[in-house]
Amino acid sequence: MSIVYINILEQPAHLDLQFLQDVLENALYITDFYIKSAVFTMGSNVGENYCSQIYRVKIAYELITDQENIKEISIIIKSIPLIDGIDFLVDLNVFHKEVIFYKYVLPRMEMLFRRENVKFAPRLYKTLKRPLQTLAFEDLTRLKYVLASREKGLDELHARLVMKKLGEFHAASRVLLNNAPEFQNCFKSGMISELSLKRDDGMLMRFFGGSLMSLIELIEKWPDYEEITKKIKKYAANFKENLLRSIVSSRNGFNVLNHGDLWVNNMLFQYNELREPVDINLVDFQMSVWSSPGLDINYFFYTSLELNVLQTEYENLIREYYQSLNHSLRKLNHFESPAYQQIRDEVRKHALYGFFANYGIFPTISMEKQYSIDSSLESFKNDDFAQEKLKQMFSSARLQKTIRYTLKQFDQMGIFDS
Repeated sequence: MSIVYINILEQPAHLDLQFLQDVLENALYITDFYIKSAVFTMGSNVGENYCSQIYRVKIAYELITDQENIKEISIIIKSIPLIDGIDFLVDLNVFHKEVIFYKYVLPRMEMLFRRENVKFAPRLYKTLKRPLQTLAFEDLTRLKYVLASREKGLDELHARLVMKKLGEFHAASRVLLNNAPEFQNCFKSGMISELSLKRDDGMLMRFFGGSLMSLIELIEKWPDYEEITKKIKKYAANFKENLLRSIVSSRNGFNVLNHGDLWVNNMLFQYNELREPVDINLVDFQMSVWSSPGLDINYFFYTSLELNVLQTEYENLIREYYQSLNHSLRKLNHFESPAYQQIRDEVRKHALYGFFANYGIFPTISMEKQYSIDSSLESFKNDDFAQEKLKQMFSSARLQKTIRYTLKQFDQMGIFDS
């Protein structure tokens, strides 16, 4: 067997023949094959993924009973490197959470929709806890799922499809985790939590705090933003408390399993012959949290939409989500369906989380490709690098145009006055 590495600086020694053998046994449901070769390439561009190494591996194999024909399968492998700066991932126990989701939660959620053959995410083939936390997945490109553009954001057709699938996903999670509440224990905290923010000098606090300071430096020069700037400086004075306040949800409210990191690069779209999006699968569930649907919706709105879609379709997208959620809950014989106004209120109550997503996540997402190629959590540990990168992020024309609109919108909602 031969293993080839293309444009990979450090060869992943833990992804050996035995690992690949196990992956194929689980992927193919058979054991009578020989692996002929494996070709490793990077599964995401540099600067597109911050917390893990993503590989795409094309494996050529032959069946013992049919050695004349060489077959091929492609898999995606995600490994979490052991580097300083991602200690918050250890605190949040993200590997265990994602394993539980893919092994036990996802199959049960999809089984609820078995008649409609709804697919939410790729299959998990294998996990490895040591020496590096690793997961091997189905490669969705074989089903013609592809990424959309993070630099442009999503148009109305894409956004409506996301809302429809999110309504189905939340409905299935609501039914499953209500019937099996023990799963809720695994999803108590998401990206923002007491655990992730416990270190004032930790990576998350420094990263998000730097983004907030860059926002203030940008807008305090803008006419007509003087009062908003004062309010955001007041928000910054109680930074951690306000981050935690943005995620507060009622224990007895309408809660669902949130994806937790619902932005454009964690979605893969399938298209018809007219290049219209017809289906979507989600990836990367390490930040999933049992909480208000307002978290996912606000995070998605303020990280991943084209500005004109956010401006003109805000209410329509919430209604699209509600109709999908309500229809799905009824289909699943779950009769505790919320009223539309209840969902609308959940989105409004968590608009402060949308503000966090807008200044903390969106600048990285909207960064132009030529500026993102050297971005990683490792490089952000260097203060000089971080300062220069923040300047590049906040100089983006798309970001500035978006921020001019969203800050006025947030101010009209009154989120800075609480």
